[in-house]
Amino acid sequence: MPFGTSYIVKTIRLLMYEDSVFDAACEALGGLERAQLMQEAVLFECIRLGVRYSATRPPPLKRPWPYLPTRDGETTDVRISISMRVTVAELMATAAAHVDVSEPLFIIGSTMAYIGRLQACYEGARAASEEAAHETRSALRKIRLPERYRYRRPS
Repeated sequence: MPFGTSYIVKTIRLLMYEDSVFDAACEALGGLERAQLMQEAVLFECIRLGVRYSATRPPPLKRPWPYLPTRDGETTDVRISISMRVTVAELMATAAAHVDVSEPLFIIGSTMAYIGRLQACYEGARAASEEAAHETRSALRKIRLPERYRYRRPS
């Protein structure tokens, strides 16, 4: 017998360029659903920050969270809603509070940073073919991200 839903709906307001970046990334990744991309990104950022289901608290930040999207008075152009697993939403809420940002801005910033990491690090080792992996890598690298989201591998 179900006790309730296992998903919640999050409404997010995006700038036009954020919306186009997310669309391009989803297309590059073979038509991935936007909610799936955002949940992967949120989970990755939670782990990176040390936020997880644990008895211990994540370590304090040594500097401000670098992925906070800037709005600089810009008006958001697009409103989207995504379904998110309640377990992911709980971790995301903890992580957003940890970095002192709103949940929607945490989702956006995490997703932009994740796309930057995919651009730099995705190899396509599990792709259907080397050609498919190459196409995905090429499509990801064509996405134009603001500087703070571009991931640089350590030398």
